[in-house]
Amino acid sequence: MESEVKTLKEFQKWAKIQLLMQDKTQRALAEELSIAYPRISEALHGKRTGRRYIRQIIEKLGGNLEDFREFLQEYDTKN
Repeated sequence: MESEVKTLKEFQKWAKIQLLMQDKTQRALAEELSIAYPRISEALHGKRTGRRYIRQIIEKLGGNLEDFREFLQEYDTKN
């Protein structure tokens, strides 16, 4: 990845680009992760109910967690 993802907005953009490049919908991603579709949307919007899936989404879309370190630290500390 060219640069690190540090904010929710950057994460949203990255995820949308990855979904487009992989010709995948949020619903298909949810099925691959065996989670309810709304959790994907909630994760992409930083809602509490979706936060626990952010790491899984990054990995499933081919991201390197190290590139998301600062962003993940922020969301790991939120309750």
